[in-house]
Amino acid sequence: MGILQRVVSMTKAAANEMLDKMENPVMMLNHYLRDLDEEIAKAERSMEHQQVQERMLQAKLKDLNEQAGYYEGKAEQAAATDREVDARMALEAKFVYQEQIEETTRLQQLAKQAALDLELHVETLKEEKKRLQGKRTELISRVQQTAGATGQRSAQSLQGSSASRGFERIEMKVMEWEAQQELAKGSYGLDARSNGLDQKQEQRSARVDEELKRLLQKKPSV
Repeated sequence: MGILQRVVSMTKAAANEMLDKMENPVMMLNHYLRDLDEEIAKAERSMEHQQVQERMLQAKLKDLNEQAGYYEGKAEQAAATDREVDARMALEAKFVYQEQIEETTRLQQLAKQAALDLELHVETLKEEKKRLQGKRTELISRVQQTAGATGQRSAQSLQGSSASRGFERIEMKVMEWEAQQELAKGSYGLDARSNGLDQKQEQRSARVDEELKRLLQKKPSV
């Protein structure tokens, strides 16, 4: 019983200490600002990651466009010299690259938008930090003037701000998940798209036939 009573007493003391801290608006605000600093740093890291992804996808787009242009030129050369088989193979390669260009463009736009959203979120968080730093100065002045008489009222006001920040934190995490999900669909979603490969191949073949016909008609008659 003696040990149990000591445990109960320690628990009550810890609870009372926590309540004392909760009633101190200055300590609450200091803790909140530290959390906000961590959240700003996390949002900035996420923003930088999305910016890197966007630049990598932009570089990939450039390379894909160059490859598509290269095979288009090969197809034109082959068609001009009646090498129909070579022209068809070059056109097949061209359209494969064009399909990759469409998908990479979609991912690049998603990464760019995610980076812009996070940049805006970081700016919002920094503005909120400035406002709360001003509020902290005001609270310290009021506490000093009233010797803590307004502590409970200020604490309740601060709890409302904390709840608001909680909602924003959840929203930011959802934004990260959504951006990661979209990127995963493009990079690792091959299984999900496997059922449509036959249809895509048929569409590509039809495009090859149409383009090859156009190139052969374009060839000057002898």
